[in-house]
Amino acid sequence: MMRFFLPFLLLTLSGCSYLFPNESLKYLETGESSPTRLPAGVALDTEDRYPVPAAVSNDPLPEKFIAPTPDRLPENLDDDERVTSLSEFQSYDTNPRIERDGSGTEILRLSTPFAVSWARVTEALGASDITLSDLNRSIGTYYVDLPNPEAQEDTRSWWKKLWSEPPAPVATFLLKMNRAGDGVYLSLLNDPETLADEDLTHRVLTELKQQLSK
Repeated sequence: MMRFFLPFLLLTLSGCSYLFPNESLKYLETGESSPTRLPAGVALDTEDRYPVPAAVSNDPLPEKFIAPTPDRLPENLDDDERVTSLSEFQSYDTNPRIERDGSGTEILRLSTPFAVSWARVTEALGASDITLSDLNRSIGTYYVDLPNPEAQEDTRSWWKKLWSEPPAPVATFLLKMNRAGDGVYLSLLNDPETLADEDLTHRVLTELKQQLSK
Protein backbone atom coordinates (compact mmCIF):
# COMPACT_ATOMS: atom_id res chain seq x y z
CA MET A 1 0.00 0.00 0.00
CA MET A 2 2.92 2.28 0.73
CA ARG A 3 4.10 2.18 -2.89
CA PHE A 4 0.74 3.55 -4.03
CA PHE A 5 0.61 6.19 -1.31
CA LEU A 6 4.11 7.59 -1.94
CA PRO A 7 3.51 8.70 -5.57
CA PHE A 8 0.24 10.31 -4.50
CA LEU A 9 2.03 12.20 -1.73
CA LEU A 10 4.72 13.46 -4.12
CA LEU A 11 2.08 14.57 -6.57
CA THR A 12 0.26 16.49 -3.84
CA LEU A 13 3.42 18.20 -2.59
CA SER A 14 4.45 19.25 -6.08
CA GLY A 15 1.38 21.48 -6.30
CA CYS A 16 -2.30 21.36 -6.98
CA SER A 17 -1.99 22.67 -10.52
CA TYR A 18 -1.89 19.16 -11.89
CA LEU A 19 -5.13 18.23 -10.18
CA PHE A 20 -6.88 21.62 -10.52
CA PRO A 21 -5.73 23.62 -13.58
CA ASN A 22 -5.15 27.34 -13.05
CA GLU A 23 -7.77 29.29 -14.98
CA SER A 24 -7.05 32.73 -13.55
CA LEU A 25 -5.75 33.94 -16.95
CA LYS A 26 -8.51 32.33 -18.94
CA TYR A 27 -10.06 35.73 -19.61
CA LEU A 28 -7.17 36.56 -21.94
CA GLU A 29 -8.48 33.99 -24.40
CA THR A 30 -11.98 35.44 -24.42
CA GLY A 31 -13.04 36.99 -27.70
CA GLU A 32 -15.16 40.06 -28.30
CA SER A 33 -18.85 39.40 -27.78
CA SER A 34 -21.54 40.57 -30.13
CA PRO A 35 -23.22 43.92 -29.41
CA THR A 36 -26.30 44.00 -27.23
CA ARG A 37 -29.51 43.68 -29.17
CA LEU A 38 -32.51 45.58 -27.91
CA PRO A 39 -36.13 44.86 -28.70
CA ALA A 40 -37.80 47.11 -31.18
CA GLY A 41 -38.91 50.42 -29.67
CA VAL A 42 -36.51 50.20 -26.70
CA ALA A 43 -33.57 52.62 -26.38
CA LEU A 44 -30.83 52.81 -23.77
CA ASP A 45 -30.91 55.96 -21.65
CA THR A 46 -27.20 56.80 -21.40
CA GLU A 47 -25.22 59.92 -20.64
CA ASP A 48 -21.58 60.84 -20.14
CA ARG A 49 -20.66 60.73 -16.48
CA TYR A 50 -17.71 63.11 -16.91
CA PRO A 51 -18.36 65.13 -20.05
CA VAL A 52 -15.53 67.26 -21.41
CA PRO A 53 -16.73 70.86 -21.80
CA ALA A 54 -16.39 72.45 -25.17
CA ALA A 55 -13.72 75.09 -25.62
CA VAL A 56 -15.18 78.58 -25.32
CA SER A 57 -12.16 80.47 -26.60
CA ASN A 58 -10.61 80.46 -30.03
CA ASP A 59 -7.49 82.32 -28.91
CA PRO A 60 -4.24 80.61 -29.90
CA LEU A 61 -2.30 78.89 -27.16
CA PRO A 62 0.72 80.81 -25.82
CA GLU A 63 4.17 79.59 -26.73
CA LYS A 64 5.12 79.15 -23.07
CA PHE A 65 3.27 78.87 -19.78
CA ILE A 66 3.26 81.97 -17.58
CA ALA A 67 2.51 81.35 -13.92
CA PRO A 68 -0.27 83.62 -12.60
CA THR A 69 0.74 86.15 -9.97
CA PRO A 70 -1.34 86.71 -6.81
CA ASP A 71 -3.23 89.92 -6.29
CA ARG A 72 -1.64 92.62 -4.20
CA LEU A 73 -2.60 92.78 -0.55
CA PRO A 74 -5.11 95.47 0.33
CA GLU A 75 -3.80 98.51 2.14
CA ASN A 76 -6.43 98.58 4.89
CA LEU A 77 -5.51 95.45 6.85
CA ASP A 78 -6.49 94.88 10.46
CA ASP A 79 -3.90 95.27 13.20
CA ASP A 80 -3.67 91.49 13.56
CA GLU A 81 -2.85 91.07 9.85
CA ARG A 82 -0.73 94.13 9.18
CA VAL A 83 3.06 93.70 9.16
CA THR A 84 4.67 96.37 11.28
CA SER A 85 8.16 97.74 10.86
CA LEU A 86 10.81 97.26 13.53
CA SER A 87 10.50 100.86 14.71
CA GLU A 88 6.72 100.55 14.99
CA PHE A 89 7.08 97.25 16.82
CA GLN A 90 9.49 98.73 19.35
CA SER A 91 7.35 101.82 19.89
CA TYR A 92 4.45 99.84 21.38
CA ASP A 93 4.13 99.85 25.16
CA THR A 94 2.70 96.55 26.33
CA ASN A 95 2.01 97.91 29.84
CA PRO A 96 1.87 94.42 31.44
CA ARG A 97 -0.20 94.23 34.62
CA ILE A 98 -1.59 91.38 36.67
CA GLU A 99 -5.32 91.63 37.30
CA ARG A 100 -8.28 89.40 38.09
CA ASP A 101 -11.14 88.77 35.71
CA GLY A 102 -14.81 88.72 36.62
CA SER A 103 -14.56 85.22 38.10
CA GLY A 104 -11.53 86.09 40.23
CA THR A 105 -8.99 84.29 38.05
CA GLU A 106 -5.56 85.89 37.85
CA ILE A 107 -4.66 87.12 34.35
CA LEU A 108 -1.88 89.12 32.73
CA ARG A 109 -3.27 92.02 30.71
CA LEU A 110 -1.38 93.75 27.87
CA SER A 111 -2.34 96.99 26.10
CA THR A 112 -0.93 96.06 22.68
CA PRO A 113 -2.79 94.50 19.72
CA PHE A 114 -2.77 90.74 19.30
CA ALA A 115 -0.02 90.61 16.65
CA VAL A 116 2.40 92.70 18.70
CA SER A 117 1.47 90.98 21.97
CA TRP A 118 2.04 87.56 20.43
CA ALA A 119 5.54 88.51 19.28
CA ARG A 120 6.39 90.16 22.61
CA VAL A 121 5.20 87.21 24.70
CA THR A 122 7.08 84.77 22.46
CA GLU A 123 10.28 86.73 23.07
CA ALA A 124 9.57 86.92 26.80
CA LEU A 125 9.07 83.16 27.04
CA GLY A 126 12.35 82.59 25.22
CA ALA A 127 14.18 84.83 27.68
CA SER A 128 12.56 83.28 30.76
CA ASP A 129 13.05 79.96 32.55
CA ILE A 130 9.71 78.73 31.19
CA THR A 131 10.07 75.90 28.68
CA LEU A 132 8.07 76.59 25.52
CA SER A 133 7.34 73.25 23.84
CA ASP A 134 4.96 74.43 21.10
CA LEU A 135 2.74 77.31 20.04
CA ASN A 136 -0.29 77.87 17.81
CA ARG A 137 -0.92 81.47 16.81
CA SER A 138 -4.22 80.71 15.08
CA ILE A 139 -5.81 79.76 18.41
CA GLY A 140 -3.61 82.05 20.52
CA THR A 141 -2.06 79.26 22.59
CA TYR A 142 1.44 78.64 23.93
CA TYR A 143 2.23 75.14 25.22
CA VAL A 144 4.60 75.40 28.17
CA ASP A 145 6.20 72.65 30.26
CA LEU A 146 6.03 73.43 33.98
CA PRO A 147 6.49 71.58 37.29
CA ASN A 148 3.40 69.53 37.96
CA PRO A 149 1.72 70.62 41.24
CA GLU A 150 0.13 67.17 41.55
CA ALA A 151 3.59 65.58 41.63
CA GLN A 152 4.86 68.01 44.25
CA GLU A 153 1.85 67.41 46.51
CA ASP A 154 0.85 63.82 45.92
CA THR A 155 -2.46 63.54 47.77
CA ARG A 156 -3.37 60.10 46.46
CA SER A 157 -4.47 57.46 48.90
CA TRP A 158 -2.21 54.55 49.81
CA TRP A 159 -4.32 52.26 47.65
CA LYS A 160 -4.04 54.52 44.58
CA LYS A 161 -0.30 54.88 45.09
CA LEU A 162 -0.04 51.10 45.11
CA TRP A 163 -1.98 50.51 41.87
CA SER A 164 -1.39 53.66 39.80
CA GLU A 165 1.55 55.47 38.30
CA PRO A 166 2.82 58.57 40.12
CA PRO A 167 2.05 61.95 38.54
CA ALA A 168 4.61 63.14 36.01
CA PRO A 169 7.03 65.68 37.52
CA VAL A 170 6.56 67.96 34.50
CA ALA A 171 3.28 68.62 32.70
CA THR A 172 2.28 70.64 29.65
CA PHE A 173 0.07 73.65 30.33
CA LEU A 174 -1.75 76.03 28.01
CA LEU A 175 -0.88 79.72 28.15
CA LYS A 176 -3.88 81.22 26.39
CA MET A 177 -3.92 84.67 24.79
CA ASN A 178 -7.37 86.21 24.41
CA ARG A 179 -8.37 89.45 22.70
CA ALA A 180 -9.96 92.08 24.91
CA GLY A 181 -10.78 95.49 23.43
CA ASP A 182 -7.62 97.06 22.03
CA GLY A 183 -5.37 94.66 23.93
CA VAL A 184 -5.14 91.07 25.12
CA TYR A 185 -4.93 89.09 28.34
CA LEU A 186 -3.14 85.84 29.21
CA SER A 187 -4.37 83.00 31.39
CA LEU A 188 -2.89 79.61 32.33
CA LEU A 189 -4.89 76.40 31.91
CA ASN A 190 -4.40 72.68 32.47
CA ASP A 191 -6.50 72.00 29.36
CA PRO A 192 -8.95 74.05 27.27
CA GLU A 193 -11.62 73.79 29.97
CA THR A 194 -9.68 73.69 33.27
CA LEU A 195 -7.78 76.52 34.96
CA ALA A 196 -4.31 75.79 36.27
CA ASP A 197 -3.25 75.84 39.91
CA GLU A 198 -3.52 79.35 41.36
CA ASP A 199 0.00 79.46 42.82
CA LEU A 200 1.51 78.15 39.59
CA THR A 201 -0.48 80.69 37.57
CA HIS A 202 0.79 83.52 39.75
CA ARG A 203 4.43 82.44 39.38
CA VAL A 204 4.21 82.10 35.59
CA LEU A 205 2.38 85.38 35.01
CA THR A 206 4.71 87.23 37.38
CA GLU A 207 7.78 85.97 35.53
CA LEU A 208 6.25 86.96 32.19
CA LYS A 209 5.39 90.40 33.53
CA GLN A 210 9.00 90.90 34.63
CA GLN A 211 10.32 89.89 31.21
CA LEU A 212 7.83 92.12 29.37
CA SER A 213 8.71 95.08 31.60
CA LYS A 214 12.38 95.03 30.62
